[in-house]
Amino acid sequence: MINKKIINHIFQIYLFFIMNLRSIKFNPAEKLTLYYILISTFVAFYINLKFGTGVSLIGIRLLISAVILFLAYQGSSREKSSINFIRYLFIGSLFVYWYSETFYFNRYFENFDHLLARADFQMFGFQPSIIFAQVFPQHWFSELMNLGYISFFPMLAFTCLYFYVTNRKYAEFFFFTTVLAFFLFYLLFFLIPASGPQYYFQLIDNKQISAGIYPSLGDYFSNNYISLRHTPPNGFFSFCLDFIRGDAERPTGAFPSSHIGNSTLVIILVLAIREYKLALLLSPLYVLLVLSTVYLGAHYVTDVIAGFISAFVFYGLSVYLYPLFSGNNHTDYKIENKKNSK
Repeated sequence: MINKKIINHIFQIYLFFIMNLRSIKFNPAEKLTLYYILISTFVAFYINLKFGTGVSLIGIRLLISAVILFLAYQGSSREKSSINFIRYLFIGSLFVYWYSETFYFNRYFENFDHLLARADFQMFGFQPSIIFAQVFPQHWFSELMNLGYISFFPMLAFTCLYFYVTNRKYAEFFFFTTVLAFFLFYLLFFLIPASGPQYYFQLIDNKQISAGIYPSLGDYFSNNYISLRHTPPNGFFSFCLDFIRGDAERPTGAFPSSHIGNSTLVIILVLAIREYKLALLLSPLYVLLVLSTVYLGAHYVTDVIAGFISAFVFYGLSVYLYPLFSGNNHTDYKIENKKNSK
């Protein structure tokens, strides 16, 4: 049980921020995160009422929102660039947690893996995620795929930092767009529970896979949790991937592929501002990442296609929503560039 004094202190902190709410200037990504917290809290309440396991999710949301309020208050009152950088850093650091949390939401619903596996089989007559790895078993190729897969977050972080240094106004739009995409993917993960080939094919027979017979798992993950099949790391990137899978991977978030969606979105955003050299620099990692999601069994090809299409949809949605959250147009960066050139 939480001490009554602690509850009282938390209440006083929230009361202080509510009284000073008009003086707090939230950036667009913070507003978006608070909306996500609000929406997902209703889901957590539902889970708690039905299954009695949502209390911790609600408590974590109260803590996260308190930190956002505190940082926004500090940034609004001091106008220090270091505080504002920490505000962005905090929002971005939450995505690993938000991803792992989707497993606790969607494991109470029927699993969709059998439909996705069936769609891949109907397109190709085999399972690309299995055959791809069998055709290219070489160690050097496997390491290349491992590099591509683990480059996802570094690529996002590098591009965010690049724009934060070179074009602060566009960095705000860039970060807002990626945050929006992450949250939309996570909401889709709630609605369409899928674990991906690396989990699903562990639970069905190889003969069924070859014959194109893909049984439904139903609510298997409501009462069961399986870890990925681990092979001893045989290389630096293999070791990194094994570490990430062990600590962060969950049987969730396969459809649509947020890896494909967000990395495609990064390329779209880079090209939109005509940073062709940066796009060229990121392209090899992007290609490796796309291939690796299927090669490593993280996604079906159907997930990849859906992720690619969603990137364009989410970009268009961001262009529409950004002015509502910021009061600025996403093309205001052009004005800033003109001022800097004088």
